[in-house]
Amino acid sequence: MSARVFLVFCVYFFSCNVLNAGATLPEYCGKESYSYSPLRKGAKGQGYELKQVHVIMRHGDRTRAGMAPCWANDTAVWDCLLTSASLPVVKHDIHDITVDRVYRDVYMTGRNDMQGDCGLGHLTFKGYKQQELNGQNLRKAYIDTDSFLLTIPAMKSFLEQMSAQALALGLFPASSPSSGKSQVVDINLMDKDYDDIEPNPRVCPKLEQYEREFYATDMWQKHYNEQTKPLLIEVQQALGLEYNLTSYGLSHIADCLFVHTCHGFPIPSTISDDLMARIGHELEFMWYASYSYPTIQKYSQVGIGFLIGEIWEVSHAILQAFNASDYKWSPYASMIQLELLQLTNGTTTDYVVRLLYQGQERTIPYCRGSPCSLGQFKEYIGEIVPQDPPTDCKVTNPEIMNGPHPPRARRARVLF
Repeated sequence: MSARVFLVFCVYFFSCNVLNAGATLPEYCGKESYSYSPLRKGAKGQGYELKQVHVIMRHGDRTRAGMAPCWANDTAVWDCLLTSASLPVVKHDIHDITVDRVYRDVYMTGRNDMQGDCGLGHLTFKGYKQQELNGQNLRKAYIDTDSFLLTIPAMKSFLEQMSAQALALGLFPASSPSSGKSQVVDINLMDKDYDDIEPNPRVCPKLEQYEREFYATDMWQKHYNEQTKPLLIEVQQALGLEYNLTSYGLSHIADCLFVHTCHGFPIPSTISDDLMARIGHELEFMWYASYSYPTIQKYSQVGIGFLIGEIWEVSHAILQAFNASDYKWSPYASMIQLELLQLTNGTTTDYVVRLLYQGQERTIPYCRGSPCSLGQFKEYIGEIVPQDPPTDCKVTNPEIMNGPHPPRARRARVLF
């Protein structure tokens, strides 16, 4: 029986890859190395057979996401080697076609928000090569040793679709067609109102209720007054901003700083390494603390639990949902692998689950060891997957929904 591979591309992680010559980039810029933790025999000598693996992956290196300028006198000029070409395909059930003409996307000079020829949130050639390398590593770990069926869900943006294409190329290298036709590979899409690849208040309105309640807690208010507000003022002064910087605006500034750093573009000299680190730590705290309100399980149930439910029938939110996060930003092209394994030498058929991040095995805290017994895994999954979405997602605190928007609930579509 062949195993199945499912690939899910997420957009709410932060980082990038590929080192400049002679430079050592921060961890959030990603790693070129990947090491897969091989399966070991169990404590009682039992072996395992891989039956299914789900790979949840962050998109590759990209340009900045927000349309607002980063700071005055930003000299970065983006040169995008990577673009996209397509052609209309009518039938959904045809998987090889004759190509007579393709249509290429080309940005018009002077019609984009950044200097150069790149769009906002655009996958770079670096990011493309990251995902191609990911595909090669997954092929070494799984496909060279087994037969696989592949499903690729992704979202509509150029960023995720190109990441998926690069990953598929590394996973299954293209061969010259003997028939003169080109292979068609489906990438499954969904509209935003139904998109559960990341926590989505449109899918579950109670998610926004939890976010609003979190920002109204005494804990957050104390943290904001003692840590966040002074930091916002410091960053605002360091960059000479002519507007009052908010927590939401800090996310945009962080995005600018990180993509500039990862590509070797200069950043203002007034932003020290210490200040940049504190900006990152503030956003990490804001995101991970909100992901844990009112509990990790309850937040996951109205957020990432929908995707986990699909995986079950199927990252920082996914690692947090499994309570296996290290509370750091996940790099560009980082991977979570969830393996379903069958015991091969037991007297009865039994299964276990193994969680890996960047190819390294992680012990899930609610399990007694790794791999985790399927029984223990199912028990925890029941706490983070919505059981009755109309009931689980019903807003129970309408008063707070009429108040001011907190930073995350008000955000526009920004890929960070």
